Amino acid sequence: GLAAVVLLGALLLTGGDPAPPPRPQVVGQGAAPPKPAFPTQQYVGRGVTVNVPRGWQRSTGGLWVDFTDPDDKTRRVRVIVENSTADPARFMKAAGDRLAKSKNCAKPYRRVDLRDTTLMNQPAAELEYTCGTGETMRHGVWRAVISNGRAYSFYLTAREARYAETTAVFEEMVRSFRLAQAG
Repeated sequence: GLAAVVLLGALLLTGGDPAPPPRPQVVGQGAAPPKPAFPTQQYVGRGVTVNVPRGWQRSTGGLWVDFTDPDDKTRRVRVIVENSTADPARFMKAAGDRLAKSKNCAKPYRRVDLRDTTLMNQPAAELEYTCGTGETMRHGVWRAVISNGRAYSFYLTAREARYAETTAVFEEMVRSFRLAQAG
């Protein structure tokens, strides 16, 4: 009798439908990582390996290497390697502070988000930001990981109108980014 009362009470409280059993999760073993929807080339240098869009024009500076879309000079990715002992969040906050004062970032600079994340299964931070207003506003996203006293970071920037379509480039960089093996 008591069991029937408990069962009836449970059915009334849950609406009468028993909870569905949990679905087993299928994890593909040995499955190849997804291919990007655009052709890539592998950049190897500055202690990193990362996929960038094939055909984008390469230029270099002291700490960085850029790849710029030859058909739209406002779409660019940059790989940067520099000394740092800061944790990733502090490093990216300082990067945002520098952007806010930079001549390369039209006013107003606006931080969209600064979030903790991972890169290569290591703690990382990601800064999302905009520079300027109107049709010329740029939107960027920048991720950094710190390893052995060095900050390894990369960012993507594009006009706001093309940012959403360009984020696939950044996602491929995140997926393919690796530090060179110490030898």
